[in-house]
Amino acid sequence: MKMTKWLSLLLLCVSLSPGLSLKCNFCTGLPYNCQESTQLCTLNHTSCMSQSFTVVEAGNVTEWTYKGCTQGLVCNETIYINLGYKRTYISSQCCTTDYCNTGTYYARVPVASLSCAACEGNNVSCASNQTPLPCAGVQDRCMTINTLYVNDSSSDVVYKGCGTGNLCGRRLEYNSGGVRVYTEVSCCGSNYCNQGIKSVTVDETPNGVKCYGCNETGAGECNTLKTVSCTGNMTTCLDIVAFPRGNTLMRACCSKDVCSGLSASVLLQASQKLHCCQGNMCNNGDITSYFKSGSTTAHRSMFLIGGALLVLLKGLRTLL
Repeated sequence: MKMTKWLSLLLLCVSLSPGLSLKCNFCTGLPYNCQESTQLCTLNHTSCMSQSFTVVEAGNVTEWTYKGCTQGLVCNETIYINLGYKRTYISSQCCTTDYCNTGTYYARVPVASLSCAACEGNNVSCASNQTPLPCAGVQDRCMTINTLYVNDSSSDVVYKGCGTGNLCGRRLEYNSGGVRVYTEVSCCGSNYCNQGIKSVTVDETPNGVKCYGCNETGAGECNTLKTVSCTGNMTTCLDIVAFPRGNTLMRACCSKDVCSGLSASVLLQASQKLHCCQGNMCNNGDITSYFKSGSTTAHRSMFLIGGALLVLLKGLRTLL
């Protein structure tokens, strides 16, 4: 009897050993920028879960994600609550191996007969040449992507169509020293609500941050360090690096949204890395120090055109 009790106690201790526990990614935050850490699950937690919330109220969309350990009671389901003035969608998915709940996860939002205005051009052409576009799948928002390019002269690019909330509200801005690019992604939730023309907001007030800037075309532009004075929302320095060669393709001031989640993935090819940092001249080309502390790495393939954020716009077209 004593031996049986001793054996049972030993088995219990082994089962409680941290080395045998399930490990999950843990975070709470925006779906596209949820900073993951490790959570060690307890015995009753048998799964890793990703759960996301989408709330649509008065045309405004709020999204939130939770990742962590779970008992598996609310796995792989979507709940839809419609209060008339507010719609709430909650989706979850579960898996049972260490760190399997990785990646961006959004609530599954069904769409019922939403139609949006569609065009590709600029503010002038899109004002008079919009076509109706029925949305499909989980496309629950009408989207407008406005970009303003500022150099010696200014030009704008506009895309309109259907989309999801993954990119809504992003401000994607950068200044490489030769050109300043300002992109705004706006969304709304009713039929043809994106027909209007909207100018991009530009803030060129110096913010005190200085970064190195260049745009490599093959002529060695990024071999010379050039200082750029950052303005407005551009409070971050970036360096886009080709791998495995390690040469810089572009340095610039940028807004924080350029460095986050889906924005960064669309911006880059799989053979490139994006290093973002805070502090004057921190994008100095010291590759070893960049990627010891971490960086944003592309998780999907995309084409790069001239190192500019026109890439981002071309990529966004595939998401509309």
